[in-house]
Amino acid sequence: MGTNAIRHVDVQANGLRFHCAEAGDPLSPMILFLHGFPEFWYAWRKQLETLSDNWFCVAPDCRGINLTEKPEDLESFEIGNLVDDVAGIIAAYGREKVILVGHDWGGFMAWEVAIRRPDLIDRLVIINCAHPGIMSELLRQPDSEQVTRSQYMLAFRSEQAEMLVSRDDFAGLRTNILDPGLKAGHLTEDDAAAYLAHWQLPGSLTGGLNYYRANRSGPPSGDDAAPRTVAETQVSVPTMVLWGEGDPYFAPENLERMQEAGPDITVHRYPENDHWIAHQIPDEISARIAQFADRDLTQSTT
Repeated sequence: MGTNAIRHVDVQANGLRFHCAEAGDPLSPMILFLHGFPEFWYAWRKQLETLSDNWFCVAPDCRGINLTEKPEDLESFEIGNLVDDVAGIIAAYGREKVILVGHDWGGFMAWEVAIRRPDLIDRLVIINCAHPGIMSELLRQPDSEQVTRSQYMLAFRSEQAEMLVSRDDFAGLRTNILDPGLKAGHLTEDDAAAYLAHWQLPGSLTGGLNYYRANRSGPPSGDDAAPRTVAETQVSVPTMVLWGEGDPYFAPENLERMQEAGPDITVHRYPENDHWIAHQIPDEISARIAQFADRDLTQSTT
């Protein structure tokens, strides 16, 4: 168990001010953690605590989220700019390469960094996030399970999204995230209060929803960009995927096809867990990351 206190700093990257939580010795190898929606840096608090004895751990609030600067223009949330954010944060810390960890939207960002800027990544860890090429192909199969599971994304892209998500004091987020976590003991009342405070922060909810809007996430509609294929979104860096098989948002085929995305992908399945696996088994997640971070890259994977 790490004994290093979590520190809070601001860094300038890609023209924005990013709030970052960090722990550990800045001279140690760096692990950069990217959160998803509707989370913020706090999603990685346990990893910062447990891994910071051996690594310098950094978890930013991503663009538009929580205490990070919130640009108003929707186009600034497009995926290319999000990749530049990650590159800028890595540079701001004076690093050439990092171990990159991402979940949900943070996972999509991490995949895209690996696709577009593999030079920045020593190893990649993905936690319950579909590979973008595989998901794009699935979303263009009209009868695919992924199309059904992604319908909520269309609501998140709508002008009414803020109202839908926040109504009845964030009843939907409470029902899907907070209440199950509290009941199972994965979250504490303090954790729930931290998430509610984040969601209520002016502009933070819109920032998170703008990821869906700017990138036209979900089933195809008239304003979508051209589809992407697995062949054109290959990942060359050593990659580990940790996957709770009860994930309601990603169809099982995303996991079944994962090996198509690159030559060095290791998958660990967790049948008893779901999308929020990092809350449910944080010590296991940290142990897997530590093991993978120490892996001899000359070893073959199966």
